[in-house]
Amino acid sequence: MSPVSPLRPEGAAILETVDLSKSFGGFRAVDGVSLRIGRGQIAALIGPNGAGKTTLFNLISRLTAPTGGQILFEGRDVSRIPPYRLARQGIGRTFQDVRMFSTMSTWDNVAVFAQSPGTERISTGLLWPLAVAREKRQLKDRVDEVLEYAGLTSVAREIAGRLSFARQKKVAIARCLAQGPRLLLLDEPASGLDAEERADVVTMIKRIAADGTTVVVVEHNMDIVRQVAEHAFFIAEGKVIGEGTPERLLESSEFAEIYFGSLRRDRNEVSTTKGSS
Repeated sequence: MSPVSPLRPEGAAILETVDLSKSFGGFRAVDGVSLRIGRGQIAALIGPNGAGKTTLFNLISRLTAPTGGQILFEGRDVSRIPPYRLARQGIGRTFQDVRMFSTMSTWDNVAVFAQSPGTERISTGLLWPLAVAREKRQLKDRVDEVLEYAGLTSVAREIAGRLSFARQKKVAIARCLAQGPRLLLLDEPASGLDAEERADVVTMIKRIAADGTTVVVVEHNMDIVRQVAEHAFFIAEGKVIGEGTPERLLESSEFAEIYFGSLRRDRNEVSTTKGSS
């Protein structure tokens, strides 16, 4: 049994942004972004560093309030919904930096996200002990299922902060899956991993999508984007300047210059900094 949501009809958009924008003082980090993600897709946001991709994720997951525009999830305007409610409604999200309860076990990290929001509302009548026992069994089954799905059963009782970085990345994804998302936002899921670990992440992303969850990734490794994404949005200076298959976008000399030119500049700046230190 899969821990993710059941397959849904394809065709309709699960996520749309309409003229979405975010300004920080005089700086416009996201500038009128309108995009549409179809159900069941694996989509990617690509572009140079500082383009606004993570800020866009922050807006969609409501960690940051938009300056203007709309966010539509399954046709409903969720532009003002608090993040915790949005997560319960079906949007999961990971971060570039692995955020977890580092002193808790892998099992407990996932259990925090797997708990039903109705647990604290169990009646205090005569059936209360039975209801609590049922909730505990359901929670254990859910966490065990997700850990098996993510390949983490062998480290279920290990302290999460002592796991390898690759396994911590998996725990971050597993925690999202425990909530049964219909849309999963993965922010650089393969960064910092070696070739074998990246291949494992690719397999996991494809499996999650095949089991019915729409996936959107921000990823700088274009080999991974080519392997997983059916559709990509090229973002630069806070705007979507192109969309299509990853191959089509990267074959464009204009987009390639923006993307790879930015990477070359970043590397030169790092080299210059190291040389002067």
